[in-house]
Amino acid sequence: MGDISHAEAVAEELRTAAGRVVRRLRRESGMPVQHATALGRLERGGPMTASGLAAAEQITPQSMAATLNALYDRGLVDRAADPGDRRQILWSVTSGGSAVIAEDRARRARWLVTAIDELTDEEAERLRDAARLLNMIMDRSEAGGA
Repeated sequence: MGDISHAEAVAEELRTAAGRVVRRLRRESGMPVQHATALGRLERGGPMTASGLAAAEQITPQSMAATLNALYDRGLVDRAADPGDRRQILWSVTSGGSAVIAEDRARRARWLVTAIDELTDEEAERLRDAARLLNMIMDRSEAGGA
């Protein structure tokens, strides 16, 4: 088997590290991943149908319906008839849901800040540079690049 390229080695290390960070941040969350992602998408994108949310999250409509019903039972989302098509139901985040999202984000941020505080100033700056590069990669990717 031949040697892997430098880019392949960096990609593998990045994939592994990013996965570990994402898993750790999810553990800091006070709710199941499906609930957090549905709430976050509704908060960012505004009211949506269950099928629209399911498609956006790439899960089955049945799974999304279960998630939305659980969130509804907790008072974190509300549902209303779509004014443009009364046969459709639009789901939206309640003020209680927004408060839960804010606390969840703050909890995860506190963990990350604590971890970064353990770095030297130079290491923290290198991490900031890495974050900028990751954002640059994503901006190019989303613009149709690599």
